[in-house]
Amino acid sequence: MGGWMVNEGELKNRRILIKNAEDGTTIADTVILRFNSEANSVMIRADSLPEKRFYNIYAIIFAARSLYEFSGSIRGAVVENEVEVFLGKSKEKESRARLRYPISLKGNIKGVYIDEKEVSLKKGIHIQTVNISASGVLLQADVGCFDIGEVFSLVLRVQEGVLEMQCEVVRIQEVNAPLREGEDLALREEYGCRIRETRFDPGKGRG
Repeated sequence: MGGWMVNEGELKNRRILIKNAEDGTTIADTVILRFNSEANSVMIRADSLPEKRFYNIYAIIFAARSLYEFSGSIRGAVVENEVEVFLGKSKEKESRARLRYPISLKGNIKGVYIDEKEVSLKKGIHIQTVNISASGVLLQADVGCFDIGEVFSLVLRVQEGVLEMQCEVVRIQEVNAPLREGEDLALREEYGCRIRETRFDPGKGRG
């Protein structure tokens, strides 16, 4: 990823999503207890895993300054209700073909960019995420909200704090399934976006 240089303070208590590399199922959605820079590994609670065994995994970490994706492993050994996750190779940038994580969050578009300058919206645009990866996000919003190439500022509130991302729309597609029961699909579109910048503000998330 060109410079994975963080300390334990930046990763401790951060959210980590872990998927089984074999079948794509979610193994754990939990928080990091500790980071071991020498082994390039993190510790998570053992009871967050359905089975304590060996896994080849993909993981995404909501770090203090960015989102990071890893290809690594879990070896299954449990010590004092903790399991070590070996992070292996990491990357901040990825192709659209790489793994994306289903995360449904309500968010708000607080501004759009015109000539590289952010223009605040008096009334934000409400969206809902479908999935997210280290470099992209798929979201649902009303039809006609964006055109391809538009850049906007997206704010998501998670348990750990506020995640603000500068996103660029790279594709628009029809909605295949509603995120809420009874929703009229004809009035919604999905927007595939590239994440250009990420800023994380801890401590101001959802209660």
